Formats: sequence, C-alpha cells, structure tokens
Amino acid sequence: MSQAATAGASNSTVHAQSNEQKPLKQRPQHLCIRPLTIYDLVQVEKLEESAFDDAERADREKLKYRLTVCPELCSGLFIREFEDISSEALEQQKHKAEIELKGKKLNKEKKLGNHNEEDDDDSDEESEDEDFILPPPRSTVKKETLIGHVIGTKIYDNRITERSMAIPKLTKDDLPDPSVPGNSKVGHVEGSRVIGIHSVVIDQHYRGLKLGSLLLKDYLQKMNQQCVADKVVLIAKQKLVPFYKSVEFVDDGISDCKYAGVEWHDLHCVLTHQEDDEDM
Repeated sequence: MSQAATAGASNSTVHAQSNEQKPLKQRPQHLCIRPLTIYDLVQVEKLEESAFDDAERADREKLKYRLTVCPELCSGLFIREFEDISSEALEQQKHKAEIELKGKKLNKEKKLGNHNEEDDDDSDEESEDEDFILPPPRSTVKKETLIGHVIGTKIYDNRITERSMAIPKLTKDDLPDPSVPGNSKVGHVEGSRVIGIHSVVIDQHYRGLKLGSLLLKDYLQKMNQQCVADKVVLIAKQKLVPFYKSVEFVDDGISDCKYAGVEWHDLHCVLTHQEDDEDM
C-alpha cells in the first residue's frame, strides 16, 4: 500500500528499478514540480510498482482514489520536454504573423475608406505592432515524465493507521457511505488538520541527486503556506529515519502500525504557518 510506500521510498534508498541504468551525476534540466491529477495515474502507478514490493505498494484503486479526492495533497516531480522551436520555425511564425497583421490593416482601411488624421495615428500603432511578434499562443511542452512523487491524504488519526491507508465504503456518488459505522474515519477526511503521507518515491535512475529532499521540502512548504493542515505524518523504515529527520521530521519511535508485517517508525513534522512580510 501507499503507506508502506512512504516507509520504503525516499530519495536514495527506494527499491531498484533496473540494474541496467546508471544513476546520473547531475540533475536533469527542465525539472517541474506540480500537483498530480487523475490524468497522471498511469505514470504514478508505474513509478509505485517500480519502487515497492507487492505487499507494500499502493494498488491502482488506492492511487485512483487519492488522486481523485485530494489531488492538491499529491505532488509530482517531472522532467519536461519542449517542442524544438528552431530559427527556421520562428521565421515562419514571424512571416505568418506579418501576413495576418497586414490583412487586418487592409480590412480596416476598406471599412474606414478615406484616411483622416486619426487613421494615420492608428497606422503608426500598427506599424509598431508589426515589429512585435508574439510567441506561439499555446504551451510548447510536448511531454512530462514523472520521476518522483509524494502522495498524501488528510487522515482522522494523529498518526498513520491501517484505516488511514484504506478506502472508505463509497456511495454511487463516490462519497463516504454514512450508513457504514466508522466510515467517516477511513481514508481521506477532508475536515482533518493532519496530512498523512502515503508515498515518497524517486525513480532509481535519478537518485543520489537530492531530488527526494527537493520534492519533500517543496511539498512541506506548500502545505505550510496554504494552511491546509497543522501537521504532516508518515511511517518509515529504520534506515530512512535519518533522511526524514534531515527534512525536519521528528522520529516518534516504533509505530503501532504493522502494515505488511513490517516494523515502521512514526514520524511527524509540525507546520508553522509563517506569514509573508507583505500581502497583495
């Protein structure tokens, strides 16, 4: 499950994906951290499967549930690839824009007929517009490859428990079924002030570059600034406790949660909600 994923996954000690790829020596270009959405499910599932044992990883249904009910608590680290805008392509775009501007100018002249002084002023403005060619009116991102993620939900308890990792019984409208006893305490609890991190993963090929620290610090900072919770908790294996302590988590000792038959440590990080000096 995803909780085990947290415990078993971090920046440089996640299970190996492939022995054929050698770790990089420097961070790749065009890194992007953004909230995950349900449209990232395939990549998230693939990364989860590559990092954890069957007993520990989150299955597709749990990932789908978390990306659906609280995508704002799930963060992804991507490598972006952009369209190759060559000089030739830029010239073509400029030429096309010039033709469009001239066409607009001719149409305006036809509508106005004879030019007056005001028309001359407009003509001067349009000549300036001809020198100002806008870039393509769309994103040039052609591909995003997920190389790391943090998956979280708000949880009822102050520490990770089995029920915090589960999916509640849902109605046909995908809402927690109130007729099921204790169902409101299972899975994501929107009114809670505690975020439970269920998975921290970095693709093995990109480990050793402190990307786990980068991703987790960014996540904590955003949760702090958005004031969505007062505390973030997770469980981790003993070998990963030093890593989490390095990013401001406190070790609370051995957890009562024995998910997947493994001994975990409870860890927490208090969010301080420091206000900015200035506000818009």
